[in-house]
Amino acid sequence: MVRKYLATAATVALLAAGGAGTAHAVPAYAYANLNFTNFILSGIVDANGVPLPSVTNLTSSVTVTDGSNYPFSAAGGNSAAGNLVTGADPLQATSGPGGFPAQNVFTQQLLPSNILSPSGTRGDALITGAIAGGATSSLVSEGKLSVSLASAGSSSGSSTTLNATFTAASALIVRLTFNASSNLASSVGTTGDSANGQTSATYRIFDVTANAPVSITDLINGSSSTTVAPFALNQNVATTVNGVNQNFTSASTAYDYSATLISGHNYQITLADSTTVILSTVPEPVSLALLGSGLVGLGIMRRRRKV
Repeated sequence: MVRKYLATAATVALLAAGGAGTAHAVPAYAYANLNFTNFILSGIVDANGVPLPSVTNLTSSVTVTDGSNYPFSAAGGNSAAGNLVTGADPLQATSGPGGFPAQNVFTQQLLPSNILSPSGTRGDALITGAIAGGATSSLVSEGKLSVSLASAGSSSGSSTTLNATFTAASALIVRLTFNASSNLASSVGTTGDSANGQTSATYRIFDVTANAPVSITDLINGSSSTTVAPFALNQNVATTVNGVNQNFTSASTAYDYSATLISGHNYQITLADSTTVILSTVPEPVSLALLGSGLVGLGIMRRRRKV
């Protein structure tokens, strides 16, 4: 009889936990996207990637990566390499139940309003064309988290990084021009869950010889700084309240930056951009109460057994 009572109480607890696992009718959701067009870094190489006479000892690399993870699923992660001339296209990283869009789809796909769309996370990135002559690049991170059996979390990310080192054989001007747009969204179906979407884009030039960052002039806005991080491309939208959705959208905008380099100095150029989503859910209060009731019942039956 005691074993029967214990089995019954354990069943109640397990059913409560199972209820917590299916309680989130509306999941936590986040999306982050960056798009670049006509991306040109001039002053170092020509459109064919041949170093200009004012540049010597040039080495360059382009790395594109993506990654994703989801509870109770295998994590995904891929990378691809290129240079100032070649593009790079890693496989899309996915984690979760499945049914994801094809690779290189950068629009929203896992919308929580669509009950038929899958839960899971994905990250994807792509560079096409020569950065030295006009490249196109897109990055996306997206996730929909429905797991609430216990506190759970998931995330995804994508990034591109360009590094170039060289010697300025004579004084030269390095210029970076591009058009870019951003789009972010976050929402939760249960207050206390969290959804966060982030984008980041930075540009730096470091004078290795002088051990100092180089001042870069924003030719459109007339300002100067040693780290370029456009406001519209460096965003964070986050929410923990049901019904209080966060969104940010920036239409395609032109950017133009210029820097003057000194003859005989060694330099390092770094261009980096990324998208990230971070999601977490917790069991809903009703489910926690049911689980607690089951555990209380288990305790009462154990006390009866002692009596």
